Amino acid sequence: MTPQLHLTIGQHSSAGRKETNEDSLGICYPEGEALALKGAVAVIADGVSASESGREAAEACVKGVLHDYYSTPDSWSVETSVGRVLGSLNRWLHGKGHRSHGDATGMVCTCSLVVIKNNRAYVFHVGDSRVYLFRDGRLDCLTRDHHVLLGSDKSALSRAMGVELNVEIDMSRVSLQPGDRLVLTTDGVHGYLSDGAMVEKVCDTDPEEAARALVDAAMERGSPDNLSAQVLVVDKLPEEDIEAHYERLVALPFPPPLEPGQHLDGYRIVREIHASRRTQVYLAESLEGGELVAMKTPSPNYVDDAAYIDRFLTESWVAKRIQSPHVVRFLDPPKSRQCLYCVTEFIDGQTLREWMNDNPMPEPSVVRGIVRQIVAGLRTLHRLEMVHQDLKPENLVIDRQGTLKIIDLGAVRIRGIEQIDVPWGHDVQLGTESYAAPECLEGELATAASDRYSLGVIAYELLTGRLPYDKPPKPSNRRKLVYRSAREANPDLPVWLDACLQKAVALKPEARYPALSEFLRDLEFPNPALAPSSRAPLVERVSTRDWRFIASLSLLLNLILLSSLLVKG
Repeated sequence: MTPQLHLTIGQHSSAGRKETNEDSLGICYPEGEALALKGAVAVIADGVSASESGREAAEACVKGVLHDYYSTPDSWSVETSVGRVLGSLNRWLHGKGHRSHGDATGMVCTCSLVVIKNNRAYVFHVGDSRVYLFRDGRLDCLTRDHHVLLGSDKSALSRAMGVELNVEIDMSRVSLQPGDRLVLTTDGVHGYLSDGAMVEKVCDTDPEEAARALVDAAMERGSPDNLSAQVLVVDKLPEEDIEAHYERLVALPFPPPLEPGQHLDGYRIVREIHASRRTQVYLAESLEGGELVAMKTPSPNYVDDAAYIDRFLTESWVAKRIQSPHVVRFLDPPKSRQCLYCVTEFIDGQTLREWMNDNPMPEPSVVRGIVRQIVAGLRTLHRLEMVHQDLKPENLVIDRQGTLKIIDLGAVRIRGIEQIDVPWGHDVQLGTESYAAPECLEGELATAASDRYSLGVIAYELLTGRLPYDKPPKPSNRRKLVYRSAREANPDLPVWLDACLQKAVALKPEARYPALSEFLRDLEFPNPALAPSSRAPLVERVSTRDWRFIASLSLLLNLILLSSLLVKG
């Protein structure tokens, strides 16, 4: 980013009138890529006085957050990363408290933290520590105390780290402006200072001095508790300069069209494998070791498209963070490469589309084996908060050993990267219409449920040779679409398997399988729960020929009945 996020930070903690300080606080302000991808973190914790190991709990909470947050995948969103870290820490505190002290009061503390990433502050909170935003002379509290009243004048914590096996964390986020100040305090400070008094100490002072002034002022006003404060001043935010960012993107030129026998950066081009409007893929041989690789180059059509170049580079970033035998493996390009391209392992095999053309109507057992491999690759992406967005037979390759791999990661959506602003909008709909989920065709962001829909369409097509709807589920025709029973195309399929496919390709995300594991289970074993709701209406289960017979028989019986009534009359 240009310029990078720049903060001035300060903190101070004191035991106050107590013998020991059970508060704990810490700040991590990384540099370079870590600052852009993960941001800066400030965390403050207050060991509960009724807890036998409150100090240990607070220290463990602060150290755990600062260490474990930066160990989470870069692709995860801030919310997912912090949520997982705090959930794990809470379970550890709860378990250790029970083992050491025999009850839930062993290791308990409050915890409030702020992650400043790009132009936003992400606030997470449990207990009665607080996070404030000071802007334009006004102090706003961004958290709420988790208290429950005990009588008319007493209160107790209703929520804290380590009390229960699972803890509910308040989460919020706020857009930042240069000059903003974020203030974190324990109740020994804010419990004895008015907002006006806090504004007086925070306003226009060095953050280290401001933190100390807050603690000293609360002591002067009779605070009997431990006292801690942190102050973070936002000096600069990552304001994107589109020209500077574009210059970095085009630092490497696009390669020219490559011909067989041509050499480039230690590779010899063997032949062209695939060409489209967006990319070219070549089979290349390493001159050093003779290894065959696939070289993917950007299309010259997009040489002036910064968003396209950004996504092309992101594909390599994604692939380097994925380790799965069912996702194509990217290789490191030469350090002194002359042009923009990416190199992957060469998969000697055929696309799933080609396999389907050669193997129409395969047995369900074969299809299950294929789907299981697709699921294995998808799970790797989804666990990293990545969505493929363009799952289709053309983007799946089966090698000569029968191993299936997901290829073409150029459309992958990454939650962690989306939280970094760029001067162009993020693409929304990147998939192929016939396999894209309805919500994506309506302009919504793709989710894991969207990938599960695409997988359901592929499974349906493998078993039937056609798509589950006669037209792509666009907004213009979505309401008119009706699921086409797989048994119409393949009568040998059992009813329960058809019901499974129908649920997998439901037009509404909430009606689909909530997890890949559930889809796999129902693909292999009948699910009685699907039978009542998935049984097709009578009009769909009876063929047109049978309806003609039923209608003719009904007409004949009515005529006989009418004739009988006339004779009696």
